Amino acid sequence: MRERYNELRRMSWELPQGKQKIMVMEKMIRIADLYMTEEDAYQTRISYLTAASEAGASEKMIIAFAWCLAKFEGNPGKYSYHELLWYYKWILGAIWKIPEIRLEQIESLFEHFKVMSEQYGYNLRAYYHKQVNYTLSIGNFDAAAKAYKLWRTIPRDGLADCKACEQNLFGIYMFRIDYIKRGMQAMKPILEGKLRCGSIPENTYSQVLLPLLKLGKYEQASKIANKAYHMIKGPEYLSEHGKFLLFFTVTSPTKAKKVYNETIEFALDSKVGWDRLEYFLCARFFLTEWHKKKRKIQLVAGDQVTLAWLDQEIQRISQAFNYRNGNDYIHLFIAQHYKNIQEIKDAYPE
Repeated sequence: MRERYNELRRMSWELPQGKQKIMVMEKMIRIADLYMTEEDAYQTRISYLTAASEAGASEKMIIAFAWCLAKFEGNPGKYSYHELLWYYKWILGAIWKIPEIRLEQIESLFEHFKVMSEQYGYNLRAYYHKQVNYTLSIGNFDAAAKAYKLWRTIPRDGLADCKACEQNLFGIYMFRIDYIKRGMQAMKPILEGKLRCGSIPENTYSQVLLPLLKLGKYEQASKIANKAYHMIKGPEYLSEHGKFLLFFTVTSPTKAKKVYNETIEFALDSKVGWDRLEYFLCARFFLTEWHKKKRKIQLVAGDQVTLAWLDQEIQRISQAFNYRNGNDYIHLFIAQHYKNIQEIKDAYPE
């Protein structure tokens, strides 16, 4: 079976990100569990974490990580603590996006990560970094402000995200609290090419498009969009695809159609509630504008994805988050989203 495992591993190296790759790696995991050592099973799952993340399958990544965490804690000193904590950050960035996971479980994982970070000699910069997006997502802006301040105050260490990822979230946080000019200032080193990594500037480009429109900087926004939307590929970037879809719905319906047809299947396949919600909100705007012209061109998944279906999905997902979070923040989030779209649409020169 080792030979079959190695054959599958070589196959996984050649496959692009997506469902087929994670299916091959899941076969590797089954073989490692049944016929190989625990170390083989552990390292296969560690590799699988990246593949699942790149396939937009956070729910699968979380399950694999839970197995690794249990083995790590059951065998002190056997596995790399830095490697495990690094992937733990990925889990903290993903787990709140799934409304079926209770707040108590999320808070428990954050606390566990906090304890482990200090246990292995790290400070809490990474902990507060991950707290920012989580607390924003549940509408706790006071907690987000506190986490942001602490994150910026604590020095960088070996567990901190790269400078590009951190700088990107500095800007996103400012956008979320409606400090658009400060957000753009934070994004400037990335847009100037001074900071970059595996996911930056791709994520940054999608984040700045609507703020630039709100600032009336249409030419700059269009230059970024026309250059960048070719760079965003695959299901990992579902939320980013939505932002490009929204932007082009306002500025170029033909390009919006292309983005929609290339990405709607990613949204339909996704099990990650937050990413689906963000994408579907943008898709709803696109379909609303598309049907105003009474176009006869058939869209991908046109029989399934209608305005009525999108409204049902948006309502279902938002209710799931509000129930989980114990508040009605997602309704406010959606209302602000629609308000922003209307303001941009009204201001954009025809």
